[in-house]
Amino acid sequence: MRKIDTDLLVIGAGSGGLSVAAGAVQMGADVTLLEGHKMGGDCLNYGCVPSKALLASGKAAYKANHTHDFGITDSTPRVDYAAAKDHVHDVIGTIAPHDSVERFERLGVRVIQAYGEFIDAKTVKAGDHEITARRIVIATGSSPLVPPIPGLDSVPYETNETLFDLREKPDHLLIIGGGPIGMEMAQAHLRLGAQVTVIEGAKAFGRDDPECAKVVLDMLKVEGLELAEEAMADTISGQAGDITVTCKDGRSFTGTHLLMAVGR
Repeated sequence: MRKIDTDLLVIGAGSGGLSVAAGAVQMGADVTLLEGHKMGGDCLNYGCVPSKALLASGKAAYKANHTHDFGITDSTPRVDYAAAKDHVHDVIGTIAPHDSVERFERLGVRVIQAYGEFIDAKTVKAGDHEITARRIVIATGSSPLVPPIPGLDSVPYETNETLFDLREKPDHLLIIGGGPIGMEMAQAHLRLGAQVTVIEGAKAFGRDDPECAKVVLDMLKVEGLELAEEAMADTISGQAGDITVTCKDGRSFTGTHLLMAVGR
């Protein structure tokens, strides 16, 4: 067991942890950074970066079919969904060096790639390391919330941590959750040629300004979004390619793919 004494131990190499580690080491602290999964965390691998990259692909497809205002005949783009996902991973790959082990080691941070567990209030065991720190920052982020809806455990579904690896374009994507993640992926997939239904238990964009939300929702409906509000999912049934969400008020929706986007 290798023992390490450090000024600051940062657990989690996502946006928060990387910022703390970089700032502290540049102010002269001895910093140890612990990450058991992917450097860059949610933002780089599953959140901000891939979602905006996929939205950019969708925007390119949309613009190709909306050029008449410029005196150019609209043309229906031929979407290669797998290639759009290649674009997403290319963007991740471009940014990844900024969040990499190599960059932080060059800054002077000691990086350990392992999961940790507390032994006591100031000591963490990670792999073959035992790290004692004067201060410890826990920056482990969040994970997708998957509620225990009856039947969900028997059907395939995506979250934001799996969706960006999907290579086959959904014919009809069902999205449970009308918040930022759900609505971003709804717009991206609409513009890439999928049929999309968003099922929201309350109001879509319920935490946002109602007037601003209406502008966005009206545009999405024009683009073809089917939006079911006040539709609390009660049961989920089916199989890959044929999934049905039945709501407490009796409404039901059937699609080929399911994305759970009810929060973190």
